[in-house]
Amino acid sequence: MGNKGRGESVWLGFFQYKVLQEFSKICEKYDVRVAEKYRKIMEDLRKALNTNAWDGRWYRRAFMDDGNVLGSIQNEECRIDSIAQSWATISGAGDNDKKYISMESLENHLIDKEAGIIKLLDPPFEKSKLEP
Repeated sequence: MGNKGRGESVWLGFFQYKVLQEFSKICEKYDVRVAEKYRKIMEDLRKALNTNAWDGRWYRRAFMDDGNVLGSIQNEECRIDSIAQSWATISGAGDNDKKYISMESLENHLIDKEAGIIKLLDPPFEKSKLEP
């Protein structure tokens, strides 16, 4: 998140976990040591995501180059983002209790039953200093 290359995407971390999970299964057939290496990276990534990306009721979206956070309850805009919550569940990397809490938060904040939509994030970017 940002042009300096120091930002980190939380949802992409969950996606990477899933890719490593599937790729380690392939590696298992050819080189057990490589598969074990990827599983160790997966576990370290899972721990980091569940420790550093958890915001209390949902997973943050990203950490920007300048240290600002997207997808935090502290944000004026983009307090919650659906992609981080979804990929925490899809990947299997989210801690069980956190997955349920984050999906409940997604339902409460992002699903607009009256309009028949699921929002990508809420509230939208309009005027805050955050410029993803």
